[in-house]
Amino acid sequence: MIKKYWIYIVFAIAVFVFIFSKFSKNSNAAKQGKVELKVKTYQTPIGWGYDITANDTSLIHQDIIPGIQGKKGFATKEDAEKIGNLVLEKITNKKLPSVTLQELDSFKIIK
Repeated sequence: MIKKYWIYIVFAIAVFVFIFSKFSKNSNAAKQGKVELKVKTYQTPIGWGYDITANDTSLIHQDIIPGIQGKKGFATKEDAEKIGNLVLEKITNKKLPSVTLQELDSFKIIK
């Protein structure tokens, strides 16, 4: 009977250690300052947009072409991805993530 209790105790400790190790791995990445930035594109009713995410948390939600008058989405997924990658590069290089008309023109987003 005592051996049976020891098996339960050892099993409970093993489960606790397993769960604790899973949570500590996730929190260690955040504590170490490891941030995974990504560009995610999506379709909208007026075209395409993009999100810049950090560890799956949205930092920038851009459903229209920035810097132009009116509400116009990107014509293609590739266009949204190009500008999203430009903004991501600016963030990585610690620059303001604004997009100029010249940059939109150089990527042939506006004509």
